[in-house]
Amino acid sequence: MSLSIKEVVNAQIMPQAMAARRRDLSMIAIFTPEIGSAFTDDTTRYVIVSSAQDVANLFGTTSEAHKAAQSLFSVRPAPKRALIARWAKTKQDIPATANALKGSTISVGINIFKAITEGAMTLNVGGKDVLLSGLNFSKAIDFGDIAAVLQKALPENSNLSVIWDATGHRIIIQASVAGAYPATKLGYVTEPESGIYVGSLLKLQDGQASIVVGKAAVTVEQELPSEALHKLQNLYQDWYGVYFADVITDEQLDDVHTWIAAADMKVAAYTALRDELLDWDNRNILKKLYDKNAGRLMVEYNKTGDDHAAVSLLGIALSTNWNAQNAAKTVKFKQQTSVRSDDRITLSDAEKCRRLGVNFYTDYDGISMIAEGVMLGGVFIDETVGLDAFLDACQKQAFSTLQGNPTKIPQTDKGQAMLIGALDVIGKEFVRNGFLAGGIWRGNDVGELTYGDRLDNGFYFYSDSYDLQSLADRETRKAMPIMCAIKLAGAIHSVDLLIQFNR
Repeated sequence: MSLSIKEVVNAQIMPQAMAARRRDLSMIAIFTPEIGSAFTDDTTRYVIVSSAQDVANLFGTTSEAHKAAQSLFSVRPAPKRALIARWAKTKQDIPATANALKGSTISVGINIFKAITEGAMTLNVGGKDVLLSGLNFSKAIDFGDIAAVLQKALPENSNLSVIWDATGHRIIIQASVAGAYPATKLGYVTEPESGIYVGSLLKLQDGQASIVVGKAAVTVEQELPSEALHKLQNLYQDWYGVYFADVITDEQLDDVHTWIAAADMKVAAYTALRDELLDWDNRNILKKLYDKNAGRLMVEYNKTGDDHAAVSLLGIALSTNWNAQNAAKTVKFKQQTSVRSDDRITLSDAEKCRRLGVNFYTDYDGISMIAEGVMLGGVFIDETVGLDAFLDACQKQAFSTLQGNPTKIPQTDKGQAMLIGALDVIGKEFVRNGFLAGGIWRGNDVGELTYGDRLDNGFYFYSDSYDLQSLADRETRKAMPIMCAIKLAGAIHSVDLLIQFNR
């Protein structure tokens, strides 16, 4: 046997760490008090959907969750997915669910079954195998008759029902009495020793069917909106926008605002339907939230009956692809295809909205558009969202640089240059997407950048030398602080045209 080439050249592939994934700032959580078919237990807090139709399938076409989803998914570009979250606005009594075996969609026609006169299969009921034999489908006209034959073959007092689900085009075997009863717990269908096996045709065997374990009735206690937000955040963190698809009181809105303001990078939207919400009055909840000036709540005033107009505004604000070129956008001027423009908004109404920082959807000389694209308090929506995106990108880039290095980033000026070089990539990305741009710096001095200097790149990262680091920080292996100056590109919202003429 010859010697291994490893004796001369020992080649190895070094492990490569996965980069930290950025937060999905387009993910919106729609909270609903409706149970539907999604929240049929006391543990499920959310479901992820990719269309309004998904929401209709879960909660029905007349549900408020579906109406809000329609408004959200009408945005262009449409969000890839959204999150429907539970909010127990009142105490929820969740009914018991039955043990069941749900087959998948049957892929053969009725004539295939009509040719079977001695069908058989073994069904596991309560941990015991029950033989269903002599299944004669020859007289079946439709799949409802197939279900009837199976029902007749079940033992008496089995407490099981066979149902034909016309919508799903499948057979469902379920317990007649709902609840967590071991005696009616169902398993997959298997092939018997004799007879023509029909379990695979009925799509009831392992790999085809789904087992549902029955549960007893439970109660979900009433919770505050902030409690619903907190419970979702504990389970799933990759969401950014918040909207409640139900009427919420002023006290509940204040509760939502307080949670959002304290949370790590979240924004919320609210549809204002009452005229008094525009009053500059300390009794007005929007004025109270304006005074708090968190810059995290976007409000849309609507008098056209579009109760969920603000979720469309939220979708527009969060639909930016920050990796794309010239993708950064202002929210003003955008159109809401699912919201009716309100030409009854007067100049007085508009001024009240502008004073508080409330958005409205109206027309200017027949052109429908959103005005003014601001958070409650007047901060521009695109600035808040863009700064969150930039902060998240920088944080993940720095972490990935530290964690992804197969050896280490040294605690030296050279190592600091490696970190800053990685962050420069993010700066260039946000110049490319249009959020940052060169201009005159009018902020505090940062490193060699002083007030009045031109910041050509649109961003500047700076760090002092490690020669100036304290011994305590060096011993705990802290990096020198990296300071960042960025110049926002902004957006033009109005213009004065001065025209001179000559005879």
